Amino acid sequence: MRHLRRAVVAAAVAGTCAALLPAVLLPTALLPAAGAASAAAPRPAPRIERVSVASDGTQADAESHGASLSADGRTVVFLSRAGTLAPGAGPAGHVFVRDLRTGRTELISAASDGTPADSWSSSPSISGDGRYVVFDSGADLAPGSNPAGSDVFVRDRRTGRTEVLVANRTGGSGSNHSAAISTTGRYVAFVSGRDDLVPGDTNQREDVFVLDRRSGTTQRVSVTSDGTQADGMSGYPVISADGSRIGFRTAARNLAPETAGKPGSRRPAADLARPGLYGFYVHDLRTGRTERAAETYDGLQALVTGGTGLSPDGRYALFSSPEQVVADDTNGAQDVYAKDLQTGTTRRLSLAADGSQADGASYGGAAMSVDNERVFFASDAGNLVPGDTNDRQDVFVRNLRTGAVERLNVAADGTQDDGNAGEVRTDLLGRTAVFNSWGRNLVPGDTNGTGDVFVRRLG
Repeated sequence: MRHLRRAVVAAAVAGTCAALLPAVLLPTALLPAAGAASAAAPRPAPRIERVSVASDGTQADAESHGASLSADGRTVVFLSRAGTLAPGAGPAGHVFVRDLRTGRTELISAASDGTPADSWSSSPSISGDGRYVVFDSGADLAPGSNPAGSDVFVRDRRTGRTEVLVANRTGGSGSNHSAAISTTGRYVAFVSGRDDLVPGDTNQREDVFVLDRRSGTTQRVSVTSDGTQADGMSGYPVISADGSRIGFRTAARNLAPETAGKPGSRRPAADLARPGLYGFYVHDLRTGRTERAAETYDGLQALVTGGTGLSPDGRYALFSSPEQVVADDTNGAQDVYAKDLQTGTTRRLSLAADGSQADGASYGGAAMSVDNERVFFASDAGNLVPGDTNDRQDVFVRNLRTGAVERLNVAADGTQDDGNAGEVRTDLLGRTAVFNSWGRNLVPGDTNGTGDVFVRRLG
């Protein structure tokens, strides 16, 4: 793991992920999309900046959200229903990319000839160098796609080519969605209801798969360590930087053995049938092992809600749970945690700098820097940092080495956000974060009255 972190950091500092990309996927450089200007001067980088705007600065006329960053922090991918961000965009929902260095916003959910998707698109994920974006869509964007349902696509920003990675089977059932691409660009995890992607898929459930773009092979990862199928649906994949570990949420009860000495550590089926509550597991492609990634302090399976994540090196599983996951958790609120998959220990992340418990719920979808030092999350709590009086959901970064906590969704002059913020993500080094907010006072000129995506640069 130590060697992987060094490789990822070196690649990020260099501005690409060339040190990690397999030869077949290796770009000579991160170039603008096909047809874009070949040279653009870098822009000054403000402390906080609105991302969901057109190349000329025009505001979005509808909500934008669901952002994530390339490894080097240069490129942001996000979703928007706005029709003002690029020609041909509309209310169905499109995927966009903004280059923070040049200020250019481009439409991603389009065919290779540039024709915008004529149906919804969602779940974008970007490779470490910003070249590849995967997403799912109900549009017919490439040969082999099947617009009868949801297909998974990848767009190469250097060539402008869009291709289908996983399509609905003609005459069959099973949509494909929720794709996540590794930093290297080689592996894509996704959810599918198809029963013909791998031999022996007879559980009649949505499963999590991973596609190796170099070899073209697909394998199912929502299975037990001996390959037994899940007895419940699985979804919401997250992937480590090198693609070797995939985390997922599931309603299955048979994916890991009961905790030693803890009879009944598997949750009753009724618990996993409750809306929004799932188990969280991680599958290691190198060893074939599937392990429970969220447990209560007494060794029982913890139910997670909201987003989950993995540290870039795959060592830490990040999740939020309303249950008592650590022994000193007495605040009666949902908290954010990191489980060390190497040692088996779990640490609560949603704390104030002095270790005080949060006085409100905190939310997962947490993200961690490559050195496993900075962690990013959202919270309703008002006591994580001094002066938090806006009574809103905010986004925070916590330094696990020093304990310091900083609120991210504040204006350049320190003014508190007057809207709710969430969905925070980071680049590999933890120096740049993106999030969405309904606030109107984070940047000058925000008058569109809807949710936007923002970037915050850290010291």
